Amino acid sequence: MAWTDEQQEAIDSRKQTLLLSAAAGSGKTAVLVERIIRRLLDKTYPIDITELLVVTFTNAAAAEMRDRVGQALMKALSETKDPRIERQLALLPSAHISTLHSFCQYVIRKYFYTIDLDPTFSIAGQEELNLLRRQVLSDVFLSYYEDEEKASILYPLADMFGSDRGDDVLMDTVSRMYTYARSLAWPEHWLKSSAMAYETGPDTTIDDLPWVQPVKDFVQRILKKDIALYERALYHLRQRDDFSAACDQFSAEQVALKAAAGEKRWDDLRCRINAVEFSRLKTLRGLDDDDKAIWEQCKALRDSVKKDLTKTLQPVYFSASSEEWLDGIRAMKTIMDGLVTLTLDFAQAFSKAKREKGWIDFSDLEHLCLKILLSPEATPDNPVRSAAAEELRSQYEEVLIDEYQDTNGVQELIARLVSSDDNRFMVGDIKQSIYRFRLADPTLFMDKYRTFSREAEAHQRCIDLGRNFRSVPLVLDAVNDVFSRAMTMDAAGMDYGERERLYAGRTAPDDPSWLGGPTEVDLVDTSGDNEGLTAFEQEARFVASRIGELLESGKMAARKDGTLEPLSYRHIVILVRSMKNKADKLIQALQERGIPSYAEQRGGYFAAVEVQVMLALLRCIDNPEQDLPMAAVLRSPLVGLDETALAELRLCGDGTLWQNLPVFSDSLDDSDPLKEDIDDFISHFEEWRTYSRRQGVAELIQRLYADTAYVDFVAAMPGGDLRQANLKALYDRAQQYEDAGFRGLFRYLQLIDKMMEDGLDLAPAKVVSEKEDVVRIMSIHQSKGLEFPVVIVADMGKEFNRMDLHEPILFHNELGIGLKQYDSAWRMFYPTLIWSGIEAKLRWEGTAEEERVLYVAMTRARDQLILIGHDSKAADHWSRWADGLDPAQGNSYFDWVMPTVAAYFGNEVNAETIRAGASWQGDRWKLRIVSPEPAPGLTAEVLSGEPRLEALRRGDMTDTAIPDWLDRQLSWQYAFPKAVTTAAKFSVSEVKRKYHELQSEELAEEKGLALSPEAILPPEAILPPEAILPPETAVENPFEDLPPWLASDEDHVSGAQRGTALHKAMQYITPAADHTEGSLRRELAAFVQRGTFSPEESSLIYIPVLASFWRSELGRRMAASPELHREYPFTVLLAGGALPDIEDGERFLIQGIIDCLFREDDGWVLVDYKSDRLESDRDFKERYAIQLDLYKQAVEQITGIPVRETYIYSFHLQREIMI
Repeated sequence: MAWTDEQQEAIDSRKQTLLLSAAAGSGKTAVLVERIIRRLLDKTYPIDITELLVVTFTNAAAAEMRDRVGQALMKALSETKDPRIERQLALLPSAHISTLHSFCQYVIRKYFYTIDLDPTFSIAGQEELNLLRRQVLSDVFLSYYEDEEKASILYPLADMFGSDRGDDVLMDTVSRMYTYARSLAWPEHWLKSSAMAYETGPDTTIDDLPWVQPVKDFVQRILKKDIALYERALYHLRQRDDFSAACDQFSAEQVALKAAAGEKRWDDLRCRINAVEFSRLKTLRGLDDDDKAIWEQCKALRDSVKKDLTKTLQPVYFSASSEEWLDGIRAMKTIMDGLVTLTLDFAQAFSKAKREKGWIDFSDLEHLCLKILLSPEATPDNPVRSAAAEELRSQYEEVLIDEYQDTNGVQELIARLVSSDDNRFMVGDIKQSIYRFRLADPTLFMDKYRTFSREAEAHQRCIDLGRNFRSVPLVLDAVNDVFSRAMTMDAAGMDYGERERLYAGRTAPDDPSWLGGPTEVDLVDTSGDNEGLTAFEQEARFVASRIGELLESGKMAARKDGTLEPLSYRHIVILVRSMKNKADKLIQALQERGIPSYAEQRGGYFAAVEVQVMLALLRCIDNPEQDLPMAAVLRSPLVGLDETALAELRLCGDGTLWQNLPVFSDSLDDSDPLKEDIDDFISHFEEWRTYSRRQGVAELIQRLYADTAYVDFVAAMPGGDLRQANLKALYDRAQQYEDAGFRGLFRYLQLIDKMMEDGLDLAPAKVVSEKEDVVRIMSIHQSKGLEFPVVIVADMGKEFNRMDLHEPILFHNELGIGLKQYDSAWRMFYPTLIWSGIEAKLRWEGTAEEERVLYVAMTRARDQLILIGHDSKAADHWSRWADGLDPAQGNSYFDWVMPTVAAYFGNEVNAETIRAGASWQGDRWKLRIVSPEPAPGLTAEVLSGEPRLEALRRGDMTDTAIPDWLDRQLSWQYAFPKAVTTAAKFSVSEVKRKYHELQSEELAEEKGLALSPEAILPPEAILPPEAILPPETAVENPFEDLPPWLASDEDHVSGAQRGTALHKAMQYITPAADHTEGSLRRELAAFVQRGTFSPEESSLIYIPVLASFWRSELGRRMAASPELHREYPFTVLLAGGALPDIEDGERFLIQGIIDCLFREDDGWVLVDYKSDRLESDRDFKERYAIQLDLYKQAVEQITGIPVRETYIYSFHLQREIMI
């Protein structure tokens, strides 16, 4: 491969800290791979691949990088047969090519002992973390309310952020503060420093504060824009003598604005701004029509300036004096201190709760890694490396970081700690930094981009890759045109100069059938009749029609090798800034045109009708007295009531719908099919409620699917595959919820409600392959790193969403935490200077990032770029665009594209020629003003030719005979129906339960069978805990206080918990026929001392019961056995005879754990311990015979040795029972 000079320098450079500023499509990944290969094949300074640390942004990127390196090594091996290359291929699986989080996990697992962390930790899922976070927040808040001293901290916060509905807003505020702080390298330091910032002394001047400069910058941008508006107006006014009086007035006002713009000190700026006055304009008489039009335009410009001054600058920033601003900061000091204290307490409690569960999250990965890499003496100003960091630093010859522009402060510090001053290779593009919402910090890249030298021998060097091998020159010309005008220091923090421009590395195909051409800008005029559609729905129709035109044109798309292929749906992508409320409308518009499409949405899961129906059913099972969920279930296909039936049901009585349902059913005729449906639902519903109390949520959902056949029903609906996948995902997420240790339907529904309230919607399950021939709809963020022959960027006219800037609390990594001032008497919020400064800074940073988002969108196109947006006031807005709108004032993507287009076409396009149907085309740009497309539908001509279509449109039956082939297809039944509902694997307990369900309609209540000490010992034999344990580990009453390790809503210890403790004791206690109560107590105390048992566990173990067992004949035989297995796990394939509802001849996988198995002579003796409070041998045999039989079969099949005797040992009866 031929490399450019810049690429070759990036590949060959050594012993430098190198920043590779790689523009879109410049081959940065290829350069990175080639650099790695060259380092591995370097014969002068050979290294192993394990001596490189390669950090990528995503797991997919890491897998692609590893694959590319492997392919390159294989190619080199086939050419050279070098044994060193064989070694590198062998080492490739253990190479550190991963995301930063994966690297952090590697560091933590290697050095876990340095931070006292259990190495068996797991990465918790987001849903489980959200539930735990909410629980911990509630506990922390409760502890504050219960403590008088802490309550004094919480009350002002609750008053400021709370509502009549509780502390949810305050909890969310604390949670947001915690999350933001964790994106920084020193979260606790940042929080405390932010609170300290509210301490302003008496000598503080407002110009000394860091928050003033962002406000000044914002004011200067407004004044600059307004001065330019006056210049436009004065240009017209100076052309005619009739405007001379007005010209003088406009000039005086412009001079006042210029004077304000020249001030540097806050108080001087305030005086100048407040001194600007807009006196009444004199009436101009005798103007002709043209002059009147000019005069109205000039007055409109002046009104815009007046609005800026009198509605934005004067009342918001300059109505208060400097001292009043400082007083506002001081007034919020107590609130700020309380917030920080509360957040730190929550952080500590949340960390403890995660540790107890053995969980960590992604931010924990970074911070635990940082804790390992930093010395205890390290401070924010002096991050000293630990011994572990020094070891890692010596291990890695080079640290290569991809997508460096998307890192944050924590990740940057980790990379610095494991690298040296001359072995870091950072790759990225500041123009593609679009992840501020993930708390990325683009200033890390920008600072190096500005300060690193371009000299070849520099210690800290930057190399620019500007040659684009993805897009044709016409696309690059459009990108360069837009951003050379829009990307300025004022607007984006950088200028789009020669280094930033894109240079063509690919030529356009010289073939008339190729689809490429000038970049197309389509402005959809939505000012007319909208047919009841929103503006975006009208735009979506045009997008669909434009795609139809492209496909019908017969044009060809270029492959990467330069050859052409027919344009198809998969070559086209539609990009939008946000998928919410947009993707569905685009899909609908495309469907109307018969265009297949797919959108990978990150929201909308809970809005899917099949998910809503199942959640409504779960809510009813939890509490059937809820009318809204019950109405949803009854109206759904699960029951099938129509609106009339629901109304009649409502009028049947004064009770809830569930209470009225039997009465309504009784009122129906026996011949009415609806009566049968309702009675069937009532019967099943009662069974489901009983089942929900005994089984987990996932098992309940599985049964609902089986009983209702709803999964099969939704398969026949449009998008059936996706709907089935959504229902399966609902089951999977319930399984994850229970795997995380949570239980209960009510709590699960609480989690779902909280996720919906917080907007943490889950993505619908993905069922479409990336290679399918469909038009893809995706967000611009999702498209990053991808490319398509045809890119349509839609919704270009939408104004940017800045609602997050209205929050009463704002965060910034450098400026800290901005709080609005709160008046508790009037319950009103006022901006403080800190809040205003952070708001101005965030607004500017947001605008800069929106420019970068547009850059990413436009650089995805290979052959053709189409920009589409809607506007109802196109002519009015064209005047702004044509006058060269300041990019810093951009409020939509059109505000950056249209000034470029207007400048390109010049006077050819103006406000008067901007009308629907107009179009202009040049070599680079094509501009069209288009009307919305009418919806395609059934015309009268079509309907008249086919009467069945008319009947279908009316909703009537068409009386079309069912074809035989369709009848056969729909009547087909699977030959093995039981296999469909049989799980791939069962536990012994599940088999036992299914067996008993077959034998009896209702299981015996196990709670009544729970073992209690009173059931097995006389009162005088129940010893206090201190008689079992040393005094320091004793508790007051082990049979009444629930151990913390099993804390739940119960207020007593369950029999299952006592049984678990006994089983654990039988697993660990040394087998001995001469055991006494004293020896058992001593051994148990030793277990507690070593940490094998917790004091709470040991308090549940009844020593006399254990002593009784070891004195028994069975205990003595066990102690004398030469081969003893306790808690013996097994997995084995057995015949299906023991399992109900299984196909004849089918085998099933079963797993379980046998309590005790010991050898005597030529056979095994199998023992199962039971703590149930059953009173006869027969009861035990009936209840557990199937379980013991399965154990027996499994042991004999695995070992090939027969089980001679099988026993149950009852701790309640204190004797063995032979089965």
